Amino acid sequence: MDKTIRFVGILCKCGRLKAYDRKKGITPQLTVPETKLVHREALLKAKMNKVFDVKLGKTNWSVESRYNVKWITVYHDKDLILVSTEILSNHDSIVQKIIAMVNAGF
Repeated sequence: MDKTIRFVGILCKCGRLKAYDRKKGITPQLTVPETKLVHREALLKAKMNKVFDVKLGKTNWSVESRYNVKWITVYHDKDLILVSTEILSNHDSIVQKIIAMVNAGF
């Protein structure tokens, strides 16, 4: 889909990865416990965003830009699609491709 993608995972509402894939040949930047913590953080942010759904509408997706990586979160039903990319990625393009895939039924 995009050569800047490092990791893609589907996180269920209970915080567990249902499925994931990592780009071949790269070393993960986080340890397993740190990765689980990042997933919990994404789930917590998603739950907190629901507070504003009535006034602002449901969250479709979000992006967090850090010094070494971008985290893209796409909301899909009760699951979250988590994507880690290189910092220079075109996150808008990646999000649109993910949404198109989801709408097509994967």
